[in-house]
Amino acid sequence: MTLITKYLDQYYRAMQQRHPAVLWFGDEERREIALTFDDGPHPQDTPQVLEMLAKHNIKATFFLVGKYVEQHSDLVRQIHQSGHQFGIHCYRHLPFPLENPVTLRAQLDRTRNAIANAGGIAPETIKDLRPPYGAFTSKTLTLLKDWGYQPVMWNNIPPHWMQPVSWTISQIFDQIIPGSIIVLHDGHGHGTKAAQILDIMIPRLKAQGLEFVTIEKMRESIVKELQKLSSL
Repeated sequence: MTLITKYLDQYYRAMQQRHPAVLWFGDEERREIALTFDDGPHPQDTPQVLEMLAKHNIKATFFLVGKYVEQHSDLVRQIHQSGHQFGIHCYRHLPFPLENPVTLRAQLDRTRNAIANAGGIAPETIKDLRPPYGAFTSKTLTLLKDWGYQPVMWNNIPPHWMQPVSWTISQIFDQIIPGSIIVLHDGHGHGTKAAQILDIMIPRLKAQGLEFVTIEKMRESIVKELQKLSSL
């Protein structure tokens, strides 16, 4: 690990302790990692990402933007039919603390219903949520909990949209640990780079004995471990 990576690791661990209701990373005793995507669906980017995930037989979690869900419901169906998990990113990509609570809840519920309708699933099954820019306050977390949403963050988020693919690959592997939650983006023209990254990264991570799981499955593993510990 580089000094920056060590600092980031300490930061994410401190944040997990400070905000235990927020998922920053999974169980380090299990060789599971979660691959997640923000900012979609996008008509050019998302299909490239889905194609690469299918090539490597990987299931991921897509945190979707509500207004794009309404515009590209066919892609939402494709994500679901490919066996991936849905999460909510936002409706219009503004930091949650800047939104009026009434407006925010209406937008999140609208996004959830749009995803559910497009994917043909029950709205109440869509609980995982990632705030835009990772921005939240204690008040935000209280509201999200009251509304039935489960915040998800990350501990591995390379700025792949603004740098060469090789840099991103190096950063991912410098920061990867069992339980890592990786963030890439399948929107705003970043899909081609994301697909290239996946094609290089996935085989190498599999070779390290790491298993790709959805956020939902990662949460289940954590709950099982907590239940196991509580029974001792």
